Amino acid sequence: MFPLNDALDAILLGMFLFGLIFTVLSLILGFVDIGGHGDGAGHGDHGIDVHGDSGLGELVGGALSVSGILAFVTWFGGIGYLVRNGIGWIAPVAIVFGAIGGFVAAMVVSWFLVKVLRPASTELDPKEYQTIGAIGRVTSSIREGGTGEIVYELGGTRQVSAARSMSGTAIPRGAEVAVMRVTHGIAEVDTLANLLEERYPDA
Repeated sequence: MFPLNDALDAILLGMFLFGLIFTVLSLILGFVDIGGHGDGAGHGDHGIDVHGDSGLGELVGGALSVSGILAFVTWFGGIGYLVRNGIGWIAPVAIVFGAIGGFVAAMVVSWFLVKVLRPASTELDPKEYQTIGAIGRVTSSIREGGTGEIVYELGGTRQVSAARSMSGTAIPRGAEVAVMRVTHGIAEVDTLANLLEERYPDA
């Protein structure tokens, strides 16, 4: 089905089949990280590690990702093999056309990753997942010197936590509070009214 006339044919066809099979397996099993955030933190060998500004630097970084390299290998082998055996051109011409095709494929994949997938992805903001400073509401009255319960949101998810007053005074149900610190899994809170009064005593 695929004639092999010499070692070059075997190499080109092998590159095409390797790239094709590994790409399919990677997409199915999730081996290839195509997210990439370009924040300079790096994601190992499987992501886009871009340290430059947006534009050509991002596209080059995407082309050097695993996805871009797989695209280059697949198309280089496939086009090189077809040019040599389908059209019958000599080996140097087949290699040149294969390299051009592989480069174009890698840049197309890079453009897709940088311009389509990356803007659609949601970058996590660590500040949205910090309990300290979160604003909540008392759902079970906090007794004087005791504990109660509050509800607050972190990253869009509702959280419930045991809570006690920072000052030890009682806080009624429905009061708005801010989490000042967390000790042994219990949120220590103060009411927004107290915090505003401390910050703006003349208001």
